[in-house]
Amino acid sequence: MKKILITGGTGSLGKALIKQIKKIGWKIIVYSRDEGKQALSFGNDPDIIRVIGDVRDLEKLRISMLLHKPDYVIHTAALKRVDDMEFYPDECVKTNIKGSENVALAALNANVKKCILISTDKACQPVNVYGSSKFIAERIFTNFDYNSDSTVFASVRYGNVIASRGSFIPLWMDEVRNHQKIPVTSLECSRFLFTLSDAVEAVLDSLENAQGGEVFVPKINSYSLGTVLESMKKLMEVDDIQAIITGMRPGEKIHEDMLATTELPFTYEVNDKLLVILPQYTNKNHNYDKKYNGLEFNSALHLSDDVSVLANLIKRGCEGLDE
Repeated sequence: MKKILITGGTGSLGKALIKQIKKIGWKIIVYSRDEGKQALSFGNDPDIIRVIGDVRDLEKLRISMLLHKPDYVIHTAALKRVDDMEFYPDECVKTNIKGSENVALAALNANVKKCILISTDKACQPVNVYGSSKFIAERIFTNFDYNSDSTVFASVRYGNVIASRGSFIPLWMDEVRNHQKIPVTSLECSRFLFTLSDAVEAVLDSLENAQGGEVFVPKINSYSLGTVLESMKKLMEVDDIQAIITGMRPGEKIHEDMLATTELPFTYEVNDKLLVILPQYTNKNHNYDKKYNGLEFNSALHLSDDVSVLANLIKRGCEGLDE
């Protein structure tokens, strides 16, 4: 039986991954510092091994992986709030950069077959501390792969998950139900949006296809916040939604980037849903055959204004919302 260790396994993505991986029949090790969520979510599950620990603790990671001997590691643990990280960059470095290095080092030491970093669109051409920390984490994993003869290291970028913890869409929907005005940065802001199930598919697809040092990028649509509001009106069957334009918060972009122009020469198609950016230095022989010939993935260039499609996407995403 295969074993997989998931850091941050009590988070939205971690729990969704666990739900899907259980169907495969693998043994799952949850590594998380949140003992309360571990107990509530997995306390009575005999198929899940719970480890309370922080990714900042290299020795705990090393011992945990040597003890449980996972075949695969998916590293989801991170500090993720963009505005908070602008004011606490030191904490962001400790978890997102040093913590990622710790996970990679422990995985290498334990001869893990594949170790996958969960990154973010904000790592592409970053303008904030959070995105910069994930950009460096991606490079750390690529470098670990370059120096590894055994463990394969790779990363996955993705956008805003509709029903993840702290996602703006469920928060907005609650405010509409409570007849409150919605704070909106700008109606012209655009974001890449997909569901937790889509995110899980992208991560597991990347785990399967990883050959070494790559960054995987799912091909998903982006939507303006104005289109999001129109879709919510349709989905919730309300006549109007009152919005307050608040302006940009620290570290925010008007439009997000998933794939930069400078990365296009190294980008290939994996399948109809996934792209891969090859490392610019590598000792692996990658066998991706189909070059990607499309545009860079800036959210302004991949906008959809289909209100019905987005309303259905929001409905599908929120059906999996963990209360």
